[in-house]
Amino acid sequence: MESMNLGEALSLLKKEKSRLARLINLRKENVYVEEGKKSEFNPKKLSEEINVKIDEIRRLKIRIARTNLDSETSGEKINLAEAIIKVGDIRSKIAHLNSLFERKRSSWYGEKETKSFVAQLNEAEIENEIEKLEIEKAKLDNKIQITNWNIKLLD
Repeated sequence: MESMNLGEALSLLKKEKSRLARLINLRKENVYVEEGKKSEFNPKKLSEEINVKIDEIRRLKIRIARTNLDSETSGEKINLAEAIIKVGDIRSKIAHLNSLFERKRSSWYGEKETKSFVAQLNEAEIENEIEKLEIEKAKLDNKIQITNWNIKLLD
């Protein structure tokens, strides 16, 4: 495979995954053929192409993973793999914090008395924390993108 940077490899991976999905769909559409007619596409040949594409994608993913582990994120003291995991962790924190103040609508059948609930956490403080996490996530995302386009893909 030719020399490319990590960003190009990630774009290629996306393209190859789409191509694989189209091949799989094409095979599925051509498994059955009307009796006495011939299919435009040979499902056996498509299966061979699918297997080759899966192998190509696996090799590309391994190169990307190796590069992520071996490359330091621009402006950070962590490798790309850890930075990617950290962004996922931040997204998860944000999602959990966002759901904290969704009012639970528990209406028991036939319940006549109204119960009053008091928040145990300050909503404004949680909103501030979410905002700080969003900024941290955006900065780290940007650093990952910069690194992706400035790092050569390892063999």
